[in-house]
Amino acid sequence: MGLLFRSVAFFLTFGLVSAGAELTKVQYAFSKEPIDVVIPCAPKDKKTLALCIKGIRTHGKNIRRVIVVSKEKLTDEAEWFAEKDYPFSKEDLATEIFWSDQKAAKKFLLKRNSRIGWIYQQFLKLYAPFVIPEISSNVLVLDADVIFLRPVEFMDEEGRGFLNIATEYHPPYFEHMKRLLPDLCRVHTEHSGITHHMLFQKPVLEDLFSLISKRHKMEPWKAICRAIKSKKMPTSCLSEYEIYFNFALLRTDQIKIHPLPFIDVYPLRKIEKYRDYVYITSHEYP
Repeated sequence: MGLLFRSVAFFLTFGLVSAGAELTKVQYAFSKEPIDVVIPCAPKDKKTLALCIKGIRTHGKNIRRVIVVSKEKLTDEAEWFAEKDYPFSKEDLATEIFWSDQKAAKKFLLKRNSRIGWIYQQFLKLYAPFVIPEISSNVLVLDADVIFLRPVEFMDEEGRGFLNIATEYHPPYFEHMKRLLPDLCRVHTEHSGITHHMLFQKPVLEDLFSLISKRHKMEPWKAICRAIKSKKMPTSCLSEYEIYFNFALLRTDQIKIHPLPFIDVYPLRKIEKYRDYVYITSHEYP
């Protein structure tokens, strides 16, 4: 049994919070260790990957490793971790989304616009702190189209994380969250966690996964999949960023909102004109 699954078994047996409990405030034991960066990347995002890596290495404070997660190696500028070494595949996710209906899952995967790759990369981010060997407990997950232009820090000297904010609001994300944990809701009506990067801290994820496991009596990734409404597929059906952002703010006062100005630029031209922003994104939708 792998470390990840032993951890989940521990959550199921010895978790500190009972299933269905309200998200009362807790104190986490955060680490001060340096930040490791994880960048899930598909071939279509390769054109911004080099700029993404350079930006975080140049401007990120307290950065140690930079790891690209992909099917095949896409760059020599960072470490590579293979998608196949995760405990689930795209096919596994589809099977759980359709509640073990193999025929429906296969039909879904064959759709040109299934967005299974977009769904899959969210799970790659959420599970990176549990899957990648010797990784920090402070993991900055970073979309491959994020380019930092100015100095930036992601936690304070005590290891307490910062969260950036945006304004996007997509109701299905919060409907999914509610099915996952009934007490998990939108904390600030004016703020979104869809900022294209986020510091995922392992104590917070362990707590989140523990609550999910206790409620649904299964591995967290399976429960997250089964909380997706399969009849509405393919849609923008869940958000790893909104889940973590709202859970962290509901669960502890240690993590703070720390706004960083950013802008989406597409197509990407003349980066120097955006130096007033801490970072830019250049997202090409599939």
